[in-house]
Formats: sequence, structure tokens, C-alpha cells
Amino acid sequence: MKNYLNKLSLAVMLLTSSLLLSACSNTTQSSVKLNAKASNSQNYQKLNSAADTVIITEAKFRFSEIEFESATDDDSTDIEQGPIILSLNLNGGLTEVGIADVPAGFYEELEFEIEARDEDDALVNDPDFEGENGQNYSMVISGTINGEPFTFRSEKDFEVELEFEPAFEVNDEEQVSITLNFDTSLWFLDQDGNALNPADSNNILLIESNIENSIEAFEDDDEDGEDDEDED
Repeated sequence: MKNYLNKLSLAVMLLTSSLLLSACSNTTQSSVKLNAKASNSQNYQKLNSAADTVIITEAKFRFSEIEFESATDDDSTDIEQGPIILSLNLNGGLTEVGIADVPAGFYEELEFEIEARDEDDALVNDPDFEGENGQNYSMVISGTINGEPFTFRSEKDFEVELEFEPAFEVNDEEQVSITLNFDTSLWFLDQDGNALNPADSNNILLIESNIENSIEAFEDDDEDGEDDEDED
């Protein structure tokens, strides 16, 4: 992510401190609000019709960085804070991730990192992200398979790049809201629609890939959890 020197990259960390509050109250600044949502595009029909039934009860991710890339400028400005833990609302509601001031302009790409802690990173107050033998995790997903509880943890670091088509505009007049959508119905399915047992270590790589590919971002100024472009 540090190689994007030809575009304006505004690293917007998911703010939880007093800096976040000041950004919200300063109406003269341009601002972007980021929400997260868990969706179920398939309503678990394939999961429940398969031999195994997977139900997700909790999904948490360790975010360390977010960048919005400008569509027009060449300068770069980085603001780094965090990490934070994002816990998805599995009932479909939006979870406010943060608000940050950004320069007015057009933005064409969202980049972010979901990564496990290394020895130089700050701690987060969540023991679920630390293993008994010193492991560190980037995500923790809990639920049941055929009624039996499971916890899926990944040590993989993810760098996700999501494009906006068309680019969204930030101006001095109003706040822009972006929704980061996670389609949870895709996480534990193979390409044929069969359920993947999250307790089977042979499925880890495919599940990790499914989770990464299930994420999309879109402008959602009315904050109804739907892409504004689809509602025009």
C-alpha cells in the first residue's frame, strides 16, 4: 500500500478518540463517514440445503489502515491511527466505523488492511485475537455447524482494494457516507455451493479467499445499506 506515490492517498484510520469527535463537529471541513454492514445475498439457502449447516453468530476484524485514493491529485497525505476491532452487526444494520476530514475532491478507490498484530503494533483489548501459543489473528468468526460451536481464526494479513465507479465526490457542503459491505453468505461455501466446514483446516485458504472476495464498498449517503447508484 505504501507504493501508491502517484495518487493522493488519504489514510483514514477508523477513529475512536477525541479526534473523531472534533472532526464530526467541524462543519467547515469536508468529511467522509465509513459504515460497515453484514449482508446475506443468498439468505443461507445453499448453506442450509447442503450436508452441513453453518450459522454465523459473531464476526470481528482487526483493521489497521484505510486509504481513500484521489481520482485527480498527485500529492499524498497520510494519517495513521489504530488499530481497532470491527465487529459486524449480523442482523443487517450499519455499524459506524469512523468519520474523518478529507480534502474536497473525487475519490476512486478504497484500500484497507485487515492484519494480525506484529510485535511493533499496538495491542487491542480483545483476547480473541491472541492465541494460547503466541499466535495473533486478523479475524475471528464464531458460529455453529450442525449445532456444534466453532471459532474460525485467521493469521493472514489482507490488503483489499475496492474501486468506485464512478468516483464519489467530497465537498464542503455535506458529509459523504460510504458503506463497506461483507456478504457473509459466501464465506463458507465452495464454488459448487456446498458448505465448507470451518473446523476443517483443509478449508482455511478457501474460506480466507471467500471472505476477502465478499467485500464491496459503495456510496450510501442515505445510510440504508444500499448502493446509491442502484437507487437512482
